Amino acid sequence: MKRFTILILFLLTMLVSACATKTQSEAWLTKEVKINLPMINLKQNYHDQQLLKFKYNDQENSIITLVDVNDNQLKVVGLSALGIRLFEIEYNGELINSKNNIFVKELPPPEQVLSDIMLSILPISEWQTVLPQGWQLVDRDLHRTLSDDKQQIIVDITYTEKASEHIRKPIQIEHHIFGYQITIQSMDTN
Repeated sequence: MKRFTILILFLLTMLVSACATKTQSEAWLTKEVKINLPMINLKQNYHDQQLLKFKYNDQENSIITLVDVNDNQLKVVGLSALGIRLFEIEYNGELINSKNNIFVKELPPPEQVLSDIMLSILPISEWQTVLPQGWQLVDRDLHRTLSDDKQQIIVDITYTEKASEHIRKPIQIEHHIFGYQITIQSMDTN
């Protein structure tokens, strides 16, 4: 009986550890261009609970995300509409720690969600140091666009307010290369 218990505990440990990964702080901007994510150097903390509606691979799906930036560390928890934890991802400026509880093929990978959140909330100056030569991240009125060295728009982010010193909450992110659109509804009452 003791051997059976040890075997079960070993298998459960292997199962849990197989779902948790630590990776370098890298993200794909296009199918060919991979970058290191910038350090998070915000002078303010940030919290948002969001309803994300994805259009991806001719499918529509919704998840709830809890986004927290504290002490320059970013944590994103993805929940199903029923409150079931799908993933948790943390970024400390050097490593991405990802725990995938349930894989949903109709959603972009959690690391891509992390990259999109960072593109939308970090100051442009943080991104300029890691973007490939000739790439631009530009704020214009209620939009932020990421363009490649050929001026092709890669990502378009829409906000409800103009750029300021405070973190803006996005309402839509469209990735033209990967073919998905995220509509964002803040659920915070603040």
